[in-house]
Amino acid sequence: MSWTKKTLVLLPIAAAAVVAAIWWSGELPSDQDPQQTRPTLVIAEHRTARLQALYQMQPKLEAELGVRLKIVEYPAPPQDYFTKLVTELRAGNAPDVFTVPRDLQVDDLAAAGYLANLTADVEAWPGYQQLPALVKTLTRASFDEQVYVVPSIVAVEQLYYRHDLLSKAGISTEQPKDWQDLLDRSRQIKQQLGQFPLMIPAGLTWGMGSYTEGFRYLLASFQDYQLLTTGNQYQLDDDAVRQAFGFYQTLVQQQLTPVKPLLNPEPWVIPKYEMFPKGELLITTCGSWCKVFDWGPDSRNPIANVDTSVQTWKFPSADGGEPFALASVVYAWAVNAKSRQQQLARQLVLALGEVDVALAYAVKLGNVPARLDAKEHPDFIALGSLMQDHALLTESRALRTTVGSNAMMAGVAQASEAVLTGRANALQAQQQLHDYVVNVLGVEMVEQQLAKTLPLPAALATEVEKN
Repeated sequence: MSWTKKTLVLLPIAAAAVVAAIWWSGELPSDQDPQQTRPTLVIAEHRTARLQALYQMQPKLEAELGVRLKIVEYPAPPQDYFTKLVTELRAGNAPDVFTVPRDLQVDDLAAAGYLANLTADVEAWPGYQQLPALVKTLTRASFDEQVYVVPSIVAVEQLYYRHDLLSKAGISTEQPKDWQDLLDRSRQIKQQLGQFPLMIPAGLTWGMGSYTEGFRYLLASFQDYQLLTTGNQYQLDDDAVRQAFGFYQTLVQQQLTPVKPLLNPEPWVIPKYEMFPKGELLITTCGSWCKVFDWGPDSRNPIANVDTSVQTWKFPSADGGEPFALASVVYAWAVNAKSRQQQLARQLVLALGEVDVALAYAVKLGNVPARLDAKEHPDFIALGSLMQDHALLTESRALRTTVGSNAMMAGVAQASEAVLTGRANALQAQQQLHDYVVNVLGVEMVEQQLAKTLPLPAALATEVEKN
């Protein structure tokens, strides 16, 4: 499929207070201090940890590039950050350099003409050869295979479980080999401990996280399934989609997951920040940031000895394949296509992709550097247990998306909520997702076919088919 720059599809996001500001990049008056007369690049950043990392690296970046960086602090919550960023891009007032929160948001911004094409710059950059193949793929827009962002850090996502509590109860902590094994383990936890064993995010109020932190794991459980067809359409009629909703349906019907908190306005608060630390939830999807922000010493409810008390399993397959970790390129750097400092802005994003900058961010954010040569840097050891996550980069999985990813994720949120509340079974939820994406993006964006007749895993078949 071909796309023009008018193809942007951005789902309406919860309204945020947006204050318009016009950023100016240029030379300051000559009577200023010599350093102040350098060309100015405006760079947007948000969240305390990210701001700390950027301020830490600011002197080095300014000296290296011969520029002055004007750091503009955007709203902290990722959704509010993205809302303000898109508003400023639409108005032509956005900073020279900014980050794109998730790799699956690159296509929409690139198709709208908001991002400078960095293909030649990145491919000539020595750091490019140090990126794992998966990371290289996720920096390219699927509709034209051009590079629009420079990756810095990656989130490695797996199942996190209470190793301390399962061990104490005599419940196996071995890697679950498939869905059947994970569900059997979950039933044992419920029976022996009387607690909710497993949470995979779902529902409307979790927003895009219902896909990124939930449904995506289940779809990636099928070795041969890809969210996009070779024609760059969303492949939603595949039986893998029905089976993924079937997994949710089993969790709900057998009361293996806490449903009520998932229907709250901030659904992550109770299960992740309260139930998991208390041992009232034993397993959850999460990412490399979780031992820092969710349960680390400075979190709202820290878990004692978190590095040993909380451990990880790769997500088990649905079809006999190997368990896997997921990888997401998070907050990759982009250049405003309308920046009046194009050359300097391109130099800046490449500098932001260097290992020392990535490590400054990774340590504070609980993610890992995108580059493989980071392990050779003397500061790499500061990552501690995250070094193990970095080693997974070459074997992790991802599901590529295309223009309209926000609509696809909203459809997942709505359809999964219908399963949570018992208003839809797996097949009905799949149809709801399909219809939503078709209505928002158009029939040409969704592959139309009869669902493949793959058998349901034995662990799911009874519960799904009887409904």
